[in-house]
Amino acid sequence: MNIRSVLQLKPDEQILQIVRESSLAHGWSFFFAGLLFLSPFFLLFPLFQMGTLGLALFGALFVVALVVIVRVYRTWAYTMLVITDLRLVDVDQNGLFDRVVTELMYPEIEDVSYRTKGIWATIFRLGKIHLHTKGNAADLEFHFVKYPDQVHDLINDLRAEHV
Repeated sequence: MNIRSVLQLKPDEQILQIVRESSLAHGWSFFFAGLLFLSPFFLLFPLFQMGTLGLALFGALFVVALVVIVRVYRTWAYTMLVITDLRLVDVDQNGLFDRVVTELMYPEIEDVSYRTKGIWATIFRLGKIHLHTKGNAADLEFHFVKYPDQVHDLINDLRAEHV
C-alpha cells in the first residue's frame, strides 16, 4: 500500500510514524474470512458432481470469499493514524469504498491520553489513544494501538514543539 494514495503531504512535511490497529484486533475477521475462502474447496467434489450448477456455485463461493478477504484486509491496512511533523491524520477505512480522513493540527490538540485495559491488552501491549481537541472539533480515538505509551509520548513531544 502506498501512503501517497491516501494522503497528500504538504511541502517539506515528513511522516514520522504510521500507527495501525494491531492485526490481533481483526483476528476473528481474518479467521472467518479464511474459513470462507477454504469452504468451496472442502465442497469441491460434491459441487463438481452436480455439473454446471455445482461449478457455478463453486465459482460464486470463491468470488464471495475473495471479496470478503479483500474487504477485511483493506479495512485493516487502510485504517491508520499518520503522525507527521506538522499534523496528525486519522484515516478510517470502513469498507471497500468508504474512507473518512480527519486532519488535526498540533495546536488544536488539548490533551492526549492512552488506556490499556484488560489482561490481553496488557500482555500484547495494546491500548487506546484518545486525542481531546479544543473547541467543537470532534475528539479522536484510535483503538488497538501497539505500544500506546510510545505513540502518546511522540504526540506530546510534537505538541510541545508546536505550542
